[in-house]
Amino acid sequence: MPFVTAQTLPASAPSTPVSGIPRTLLLCLKESRPAVLAAFQLRFLAGVALVPASTTVLGVRPALQATLCFVAWFCAVFYTYLYNGYMDYREDRVNESTRPIASLKLPRSTALTVARCAALAALICAAGAGLGALLLCTALLLLGYGYSSPRTAWKNRTPAVMGVVFVSGLLTYSAGPVALGSSPASPALLLTAFAMSLWMALVGAVAKDFSDIEGDIASGRRTWAITLGERRARLLVAVGACAVGGGYTAGAAAWAPELLPVASVVLAGAVVLATVTLTGQGATRRSRRRLPYRCFMGTQHCAHLALLGQAVI
Repeated sequence: MPFVTAQTLPASAPSTPVSGIPRTLLLCLKESRPAVLAAFQLRFLAGVALVPASTTVLGVRPALQATLCFVAWFCAVFYTYLYNGYMDYREDRVNESTRPIASLKLPRSTALTVARCAALAALICAAGAGLGALLLCTALLLLGYGYSSPRTAWKNRTPAVMGVVFVSGLLTYSAGPVALGSSPASPALLLTAFAMSLWMALVGAVAKDFSDIEGDIASGRRTWAITLGERRARLLVAVGACAVGGGYTAGAAAWAPELLPVASVVLAGAVVLATVTLTGQGATRRSRRRLPYRCFMGTQHCAHLALLGQAVI
């Protein structure tokens, strides 16, 4: 296939009409990366599960506030990634992405309208959950906008991406406790929030770029996979993954032994991810180059499910 640059793409490619609201919403959901949406909601629930029992306020009102905040968080993350898909249209086309906007199944104008409605819904639900939840949700929406907006374009440089995802992780782990009226101060919650936010920043924020180097070059991005070279970027991901997994396990042993099973999942996932990352240099298939990011995502899904299962039991 000849090399395609962002400039060779039309400013507004023809779109396949989307009929029916349910189909449109399903396409928007696919565009907003369901695996990422699930990860954020699992982080939110982990924050709730790790609230110390002594500080938990029981009753209908706290439960309603937590539920509204949960919905607000879903809408805010949904907005963030749908808006990102809207803005990343050209590079996604270069990378031959199969997501709905890049594959012309979802008109960009429709995606933008739905994204704006989701942002509004997030603010309304967050307001119902309390002032603290509203402030946190607003901060998350601003991060999502700043990440993709051409005015700021934090997505273009890896250090900025790392900062955005790290802060978004901390906000997410804090949102549930804040909606419940509890201070997120237990060692288990603080350790998990810090370690898993670092997992997002040091691992996911870099690994996600391995499959999109061609499109990133065409759009003028300066990710580490481009500026440092793929080999060095892969080494940093492998080292970062093992450092987070090892640090989380050591921290759990020292301050929150109940988290050792969860930390062990992260450590095992880090070893697998490091192996996959270091042996994937030079791969040509996009699915193979995407494998480190999938290991990153799968590890955090498994870790949070283990944490929630442990809390239920």
